[in-house]
Amino acid sequence: MRRVRGFSLLEVLVVLVVLAILTVATVPAVARMRAAALTAAGARHLAVTLQSLRWKSVAAGLAHGMYFADDGNGWSWLVVRDGNGNGLRTAEVLAGTDPTLSGPHRTEDVASGVRLGFPPGGPFPRVPPANGWIDDLDDPIRIGNTSLLSFGPLGTATSGTLYLTDGRERLYAIVLYGKTAKVRVWRFEPGSGRWIS
Repeated sequence: MRRVRGFSLLEVLVVLVVLAILTVATVPAVARMRAAALTAAGARHLAVTLQSLRWKSVAAGLAHGMYFADDGNGWSWLVVRDGNGNGLRTAEVLAGTDPTLSGPHRTEDVASGVRLGFPPGGPFPRVPPANGWIDDLDDPIRIGNTSLLSFGPLGTATSGTLYLTDGRERLYAIVLYGKTAKVRVWRFEPGSGRWIS
């Protein structure tokens, strides 16, 4: 008669402990990879939005743009259009002369946990070719002294930088170069303290 061999309780417990250790080691790595992918997706989404607004401005012959505001729950933006042919103006956006086409939009709507802002820590260096350090970590919208990013009907744009984070360690900069309206996405590498394009 043949004996059927099974597993002892000790063998089953050892396997369960090994699986638990592997799970504990793997879950944080998977969470970090997910956060990295979401933050990159949020940055790319913003870059595509900027490029789309540029082409809408050229096609319509009217300025289009993004008006940013901090409502206490974080930063959001409205997509706006020139309503009277004199370009986009903050006062005219607020008065409704330059109409809102859509919004408010948030990066969190596209990439969970990703927002306009900076991660804890700092200071962070400015994006090349600029030198020095980012001075105000409360304001991730760097468009001169305004919160209105605009694209003209000839394909030019306001120069500026939008900073995006997962709120933990990742930081991206979406840079818009005014005269050419070129959009470039930079990723901050905490280990080296450098921006990578």
